[in-house]
Amino acid sequence: MSSSPTRLKTWLFSLIAILWIGAGVSFAQSASPSALRLHKVHLTADGSQRQVVLQFSHAPSAIHAFPLSTPTRLVIDVIGPVLPLPSAAYPAKDTLLRRVRVGAHPQHLRFVLDLKGEKLPAFSVEQQGSRVSAVLQTPDRPVPELRAQILFESPEASSFAQSTLPPSTPAPDPSTPQASAAPPTPKTEVAPATPRGTVASRPSPARVTPVARRPEREPQPGLFETLRDRLDVTGYVKNETALRLHSPHQLSKSQNWLQAEIEFELTDWAELTILGRSMFDPVNHLETNIEDFHTSPIDRLEAGDSFQAELRELYLDVLYEDFDIRLGRQQIVWGESIGLRILDVINPQDFREFILNDFIDARIPLWGLRVDYTLSDWTFEGLWLPDFEANRPADQGSEFQFRNVPAQALRSANQPEDWRLSDSEVGFRITRFLRNMDLSVNYLYSWSDFPVPFLDPNTFRFEPRHERFHLIGGSFNYAFDVFVIRGEGGLRLGEHFVSADLPKSYYSIRQREFLSYVLGLDWTVNDNLMANVQFFQNVIFNAPGALVGESVDNAVSLFLMSDFINETLYPQLLVLYGINFGDLLIRPQVRYNFSDYVSATIGADFFIGSRSGLFGQFAAPVRTHDRYWTGRNSRLFLEVKRSFAL
Repeated sequence: MSSSPTRLKTWLFSLIAILWIGAGVSFAQSASPSALRLHKVHLTADGSQRQVVLQFSHAPSAIHAFPLSTPTRLVIDVIGPVLPLPSAAYPAKDTLLRRVRVGAHPQHLRFVLDLKGEKLPAFSVEQQGSRVSAVLQTPDRPVPELRAQILFESPEASSFAQSTLPPSTPAPDPSTPQASAAPPTPKTEVAPATPRGTVASRPSPARVTPVARRPEREPQPGLFETLRDRLDVTGYVKNETALRLHSPHQLSKSQNWLQAEIEFELTDWAELTILGRSMFDPVNHLETNIEDFHTSPIDRLEAGDSFQAELRELYLDVLYEDFDIRLGRQQIVWGESIGLRILDVINPQDFREFILNDFIDARIPLWGLRVDYTLSDWTFEGLWLPDFEANRPADQGSEFQFRNVPAQALRSANQPEDWRLSDSEVGFRITRFLRNMDLSVNYLYSWSDFPVPFLDPNTFRFEPRHERFHLIGGSFNYAFDVFVIRGEGGLRLGEHFVSADLPKSYYSIRQREFLSYVLGLDWTVNDNLMANVQFFQNVIFNAPGALVGESVDNAVSLFLMSDFINETLYPQLLVLYGINFGDLLIRPQVRYNFSDYVSATIGADFFIGSRSGLFGQFAAPVRTHDRYWTGRNSRLFLEVKRSFAL
């Protein structure tokens, strides 16, 4: 009998403990925030403005956004407890936005907005409750009105919308005309989708019998409307005029550009892009003595020395499941450095204005095939380039002729043969988003874009020819708070260098390993100012003592960009400083947008320092064969640009 009270007490204490633990667990579950779920990704367009709206199950804890370049993209981290889910990509039918990618991390969702083009437009990211909106302004590329697109919508979102309907809402009669009423929607907001088969509740007038009506057939769009919906034509006309600051004080260029880009949506998974450009410059010669100018396929057309028309790009984009395929004449961009190219060496470069043109204008597109395959957070990229073109140096006797290299050593009649399999260039790149870091590993088997100036010891004549090399490299960027640390580098195996063989009194060519890398820091100072600093270094391993050039070459750069007056005034400054010779290139400029279509830019290019340096070579006096140039190439320039969209 004595054991019964003891047993009863034990049971009672056990029951209290179970209830206490259960209450604690339920309280902890109710107190902990629920997992963040993505309900919808919505894209809208209004003239030159894009808005991407991310709709979630509830309000995130915080958001963080930062831009990345090459390729151009905007990264948005949405902070909050998340459920594990596979990475996904949502393609967009748009002239600016290529797709939206999403991946889950332990404490946040990362959204990557892959953009078309190289220049990141002005952007703002805001949170309003459970909605996160990213607004992109494209003053340089106006676009026609586009219909809204739902890139993604989860089943939970539609069931949630169904559950929010009034319980007294009757089921619609298919023979009865329906009407719905919706509150006005602000311009920056996206109206929620109306569930299929629902109507807004409203009082019905007494004794009114609905009359059955035959449903009207919607008019089918004609051929012109169908083509217009699938065709986007954008472009610009502009004038670039430059005035020399030193004698002779005259115009060094007055280039008139016309560029048009046509994007034609063939199907839901295929799009054709054509980009053409023509230039007319009555002041200075555009082109002479280009060896590959008239070779097939047809790339360029020349009429005299003052007019040039060029097929810049012609490629077919195919999106098939996790594959992104681009076939045709294109630019392929690796690396993220500003001012000087490190990994961005796939396309050759036009040096007629040294490095003063934007990379997107200075690169020479190539015919080839690029295949991207996305697997979770990994992207695998493969390249095949059967087309070869060399770098395009400035003409002998022109302002930006390389002073420290013989002109005959920069051109070669011995080039790889186009469209021959053994002369093709191949490469691959593997990229991954890892937490807050973007990593890549690169490999390229390519031809040197400048020929190697072999010298015949018997005739003492240059016999330049292009040589093969292997490039092994990689890049990274790590984002934290308002900073992004970035870096990239490449090791060339078997690079050729000129060595002065003094005992034999002639030049010889030596093969050495060559490392080129850059480390940089981006700092978003505030909403109106972004700063970037970089350190560049080139290293030739086991360099011969009589090397023509520097075995270790160092440079630093500073880039500042800001905007004022409601994002219409854009001042920026780029400074490149060669440490070895103390030479400088200083490039201040200011752009003002009169409207979404019209802009004007005024700026200057200052060359300072020793003529032995990369930048200083254009700051020292020099005499040419046919006319006298001081070689002091500092200048003022003005650009007036009018964009259009058809």
